[in-house]
Amino acid sequence: MSDNNPAAGSTSAGDPPAAYDRPTDEQILSFERKIKEPESQAQLVGPLTSFDNLIAEYANGNPAILAKLHALSTSYCGLRATRRDGNCFYRAIAFRLCELLASRRGTPWADAVVLRLGPECREVAKEAGYNMDLMGDFADCWEDAVRDGDVEGAMADSVVCWLRIVTAAVLKKNSDLFEAFILDSYPTLELFIGSQVEPMNVEADQPHIVAIATALGVTIRIGNLDSSSTAEGAMNWHEIDPLEPLAVTSKVDTDGPDPVVELLYRPGHYDIVYKQAA
Repeated sequence: MSDNNPAAGSTSAGDPPAAYDRPTDEQILSFERKIKEPESQAQLVGPLTSFDNLIAEYANGNPAILAKLHALSTSYCGLRATRRDGNCFYRAIAFRLCELLASRRGTPWADAVVLRLGPECREVAKEAGYNMDLMGDFADCWEDAVRDGDVEGAMADSVVCWLRIVTAAVLKKNSDLFEAFILDSYPTLELFIGSQVEPMNVEADQPHIVAIATALGVTIRIGNLDSSSTAEGAMNWHEIDPLEPLAVTSKVDTDGPDPVVELLYRPGHYDIVYKQAA
């Protein structure tokens, strides 16, 4: 014989549950912190390692990506992983540029870059309307790191902040050019800068890369680790030259070609890659 009394706590169709245990705001925040904790504890810029860990990460993934990693490992000796915090592009640029300047100290190229990174960047920021009484300390941190070849100092948030300001200043200075990049998504360049360039922890995209290459006077070469198929797994490389080349006063044969900052791009993230010695 059926029981005509509904079980305790049951509901008829369409009725909400008798009790809905929604997580508290504190529980939600705690859960988010646990998700982000591994990355928040990662090094800002890691040691130089082989591509083995990255290859293992994609071992069961897209074959085209694996082919590119194997091809990359034949001409590049490894990479430095950067923290996934939205600042990886600026941090990678600062770290690698300080390394290159330290290795080329005293050359005409290094002297020209230091001039561009110091007084010339300050002037561009000032002309763009940034208050150097407020921004001067950030610029000092960057210039100190550059002068001393201090890669640890180059990773500081104050350096990232300054490079974002310099990037924004170059965008403003060349507004006629850069508006074409962003007007499909943002009504004004100022709105784009205010939401995508100046704030910390916001990822960089094509306009940022062109602007920072111009600000620093260096070529940035980026390998795109995507799933597109290429001949023999060749990496798709994109080379971004500065809009305003460096004024290198002189050059001798022993200087070799001007150094290039090389990065590896995966969606939303940049690491530093190192070519094998010739």
